[in-house]
Amino acid sequence: MLNKDFVIEQNPWWRDKELINSDQQVSKALAAVPQKSYSFEDDNLLILGPRQVGKTTFMKLCIRDLLLNKKVSPRNVMYFSSDSLSSKDDILSLASYFDEIADKKETCYLFLDEISFVKDWNVAILALFNSGYLNGKRIYLTGSSSISLQKETLPGRNIKKKFFYPMNLSEYVSLFYSTKLQPKPASILQKDRFYDNALEVLPHVKELNRYLDVYLRYTGGYLTTSYAYNKSKADPFDNYYEIYKDAIISDIAKAEKSQQIFKETIYGILISYGSAVSANSISKKTSIGSHKTVEEYLEIADKLFALRTFYKFANGRVMYRSNKKSYFIDPFIYRVMKYYATGSRELKPQEVPALAEGAIGIALARKYGDIYYMINDNSKETDFLYGDFGIEVKYGPGKFSDLNSSSGYLLTMDNEVKKEGNKIKMPISVFLYLLG
Repeated sequence: MLNKDFVIEQNPWWRDKELINSDQQVSKALAAVPQKSYSFEDDNLLILGPRQVGKTTFMKLCIRDLLLNKKVSPRNVMYFSSDSLSSKDDILSLASYFDEIADKKETCYLFLDEISFVKDWNVAILALFNSGYLNGKRIYLTGSSSISLQKETLPGRNIKKKFFYPMNLSEYVSLFYSTKLQPKPASILQKDRFYDNALEVLPHVKELNRYLDVYLRYTGGYLTTSYAYNKSKADPFDNYYEIYKDAIISDIAKAEKSQQIFKETIYGILISYGSAVSANSISKKTSIGSHKTVEEYLEIADKLFALRTFYKFANGRVMYRSNKKSYFIDPFIYRVMKYYATGSRELKPQEVPALAEGAIGIALARKYGDIYYMINDNSKETDFLYGDFGIEVKYGPGKFSDLNSSSGYLLTMDNEVKKEGNKIKMPISVFLYLLG
């Protein structure tokens, strides 16, 4: 049965719209320096991303924009954290209550946070669309699990997907460091323009390398850890380890999966991090025993936005059953999962190259979608493949012959930008910054 008092408690602006400024997420965002601001987007949104990435803050700032800037009636804006909901009937009851109190002569706005683990949530939302309930309304849904959210659970309905991820290096630098760099947007497939952009950015490479080092070793792209580091210059790991670990583990529990098997699967990834491995090899290095179980938990980690998996491309096709490469979605999550699975909190210098490689892979996948690693006809590996372009990452010096592809990018720690035939060499930090 719907607890109406609990609903009222989550919507204090029904009493006084200025109380939105006292909301924990809103007040923290407004006090942050530098400030990352958001405004309401006039669409129905399905917002996907890992926990602690800022989805709830985005919702609350959109509510603030509606109340204080767009002057929407407070009773026409309802927020609810769905953790306390257990079924589709609870969602429908909540929607019915909103109809009772809202002024349906004007647009109404319904914000349902962390809906992904409510059983049959999509059935309830489909019912709201089909019944006409959402005519004259906007609905925002968020979830930290794509186990159900990324499927076509709302076919043909007017709702857009919006992905929230930790910041990439370009976003990180733009927010925390003053820069006047404004290269023209270019795809990596537009190699001449991308090359020219790299030459334009090259004079700033020392600063970009320094920012990249902090990003890889300390903060990752999470706003909370980044604000903490930039305020004190101290490693934020001790203060935020438990928060980010628990965020992932709680979703494992909600998915009714074994924490021990998850931990051992993560351990299997860590001991071969940056290398292509099979589920069978992981099962043999742990007590899991079954490669099918490993595959299941790798898929779950992917759907919980903890990992990203890259398949092999060889002989002109994708090899889905072959060894795979898996990278954590963010350098800080790598550190969190390493301590969780191994008990070691030390980040050794020899681990940083794999973190840089992972940052490249994740950034490419977010921007372009399907990214693979490649084995050429001579059985030599290229770290990543997009279209016909290979991308090889060398966290140190490198030469063009290191790129085992006829065209593409060689990324190194050399502070130079060069071109040789269809190959372009540039610093890792420059490439990541330009990738955007």
